[in-house]
Amino acid sequence: MKEDHEIISDEELKRFFLNEALLLCPSTRADLTESEKLWMLHVRLRKMNKLTGMLCNQDLGEYMLEMQEVLGFYLVEKNESKKKKFRMNEHLNRFNQFAIRLTRFSDTLGHCYLFYNRHLRTLERVIKLYFPGEFKKKQEEEVARQGGNTGEKETGNE
Repeated sequence: MKEDHEIISDEELKRFFLNEALLLCPSTRADLTESEKLWMLHVRLRKMNKLTGMLCNQDLGEYMLEMQEVLGFYLVEKNESKKKKFRMNEHLNRFNQFAIRLTRFSDTLGHCYLFYNRHLRTLERVIKLYFPGEFKKKQEEEVARQGGNTGEKETGNE
């Protein structure tokens, strides 16, 4: 399989990513540099990649079982009101319906994850090609801002 830069020129890829930054990152303005726009897109794509990766790797069936067990305890407890039990049962049913619908899209989520992953790698290659020093600097700043922690919360200029 050919890499994106073997099919499309580097300049065309850069132009594509700059246009995509305008679509996916509404806060990109004309007064920002190209490298800033591309970095904002990078942060957004990384978050999208992380989200689809998490959705792909969750065993929702296991969570549904755990939810039923935990809430089942409250549904049979005598000192809870019928209204509260009914409300909890409704929440459980809505979550289960959502999880079931989500599992139907597992192959699509997998494709989205692979697409975003490849898209992100191509963007990183373009940024490194056109703005090598700035890319490394931005990565270092982000690691420092996160305190060296690669935790869940990511920040960026979006």
